[in-house]
Amino acid sequence: MAKQRFTVILIPDTTGYQVVVPHYPECTTSGDTPEEAFSNAKEALELMLEVDDAERTPVPANVRASHVVVGDIELDLPEHMLSEVLEYASEYDPPSKAGAR
Repeated sequence: MAKQRFTVILIPDTTGYQVVVPHYPECTTSGDTPEEAFSNAKEALELMLEVDDAERTPVPANVRASHVVVGDIELDLPEHMLSEVLEYASEYDPPSKAGAR
């Protein structure tokens, strides 16, 4: 057996942390705390890799990123699609410095 690191990304939400595994998008999990989310991600990846091993599917070469770039993109959406986004933002996003007085 050989050790391999995998990049996982934690995204906070209203119930804890969602886990994104960039090179295994079908591998999803979450946790109430970052520690739990990382632990659950390890377990989920191990289970997924058991299947890949049985099918003799190799691990992608770039499963660990040396750095991750995070950004926003802006899209035009109908108002009715934004109700949950606006509710979440008002509850969880801190006010921006530009908007603070």
